[in-house]
Amino acid sequence: MDADLTHIADRMSEQGKTRADLGRLLGLDSSQVNRIFNGKRRIQYHERIKIDQWLGEAGVQSQAPTSGIVVAGPNMIPLYGYVGAASEGRLTLAEQNLRGYVPMHPAQQHVREAFALEVNDISMSPRYEPGEMVYLAPNRWPSRDQDCVVVTKEGEGLLKRYVGRDHKTITLHQLNPDQDIHVGIDQIEAIHTVVGRN
Repeated sequence: MDADLTHIADRMSEQGKTRADLGRLLGLDSSQVNRIFNGKRRIQYHERIKIDQWLGEAGVQSQAPTSGIVVAGPNMIPLYGYVGAASEGRLTLAEQNLRGYVPMHPAQQHVREAFALEVNDISMSPRYEPGEMVYLAPNRWPSRDQDCVVVTKEGEGLLKRYVGRDHKTITLHQLNPDQDIHVGIDQIEAIHTVVGRN
């Protein structure tokens, strides 16, 4: 466990707070909290702010990683959040919900208007877990078996694997539960191809 996580764990222990309490604070299940403390999932910047406030360290110099969200600059892209899981693994894509800026993925170097999204859904678990980021090439159709985000005209965003299309529908695949989903082409506002993850 790195020094930052050790500090959080020590402060939680001193205050009688448990990992379950931390999960409730961040809206994460126990497996996601365990991934944090096992070094398999990094704490997002907005989560670190909540943790610092929860531990009474809101005024203390944050030990959040410098790779967290910062202001826009060269080679930085906007990070947007998904807000609220809906039925069948669908999510509302809140593009107005700018979380900040993150370093662009190498695969986005020559992509115009590249951006990243934070995953907040388990429909593609274990490939993508809540709190992870996906890096996107906007308005680019994916190849077969490539991951993508499909935005419907109703404003829903679906992070799925692209299977194929015919003249009326596209077929997407999700892992949890394992099933195919069919979306009418006339219902699609945009498709963004996943080019990286973190």
